[in-house]
Amino acid sequence: LLDKTGTITYGNRRASEFVPVKGTMAAEVADAAQLSSLADETPEGRSIVVLAKEKYGLRERHEGELVGAEWIPFTAQTRMSGVDVDGRKVRKGATGSVIAWVEERGGSVAEDARTLTDEISQAGGTPLLVALEDEKGARVLGVIHLKD
Repeated sequence: LLDKTGTITYGNRRASEFVPVKGTMAAEVADAAQLSSLADETPEGRSIVVLAKEKYGLRERHEGELVGAEWIPFTAQTRMSGVDVDGRKVRKGATGSVIAWVEERGGSVAEDARTLTDEISQAGGTPLLVALEDEKGARVLGVIHLKD
């Protein structure tokens, strides 16, 4: 497909990279991104699971194997989705929504989180922030870079 600028695109966005904020490992972002995407049947959600498996060697998990998991579906109002499981809450979604979710929980947003999302947007990609709340508190882990 050609987009409005004449650029060849796949027609659907795919995860191309997991970009950690300072102090976080890319594998940690990949794990949280995969976990939050297990119930996401969109092409973007499937591509996140595949990228985590192929690039980071994370075994493919299925939503049915996470006993007691509470899946949080994406809505136009929340602009994020995720899962609550094993004392952890993982969310992925629009920058403003995820930052607000972290801050509502008294958590920290790494200084470079907004910079990373701005860089991805300026390069023509779509950024999705990934955040985690566990015994260490709520925090942004990094960004999923979606490309057409």
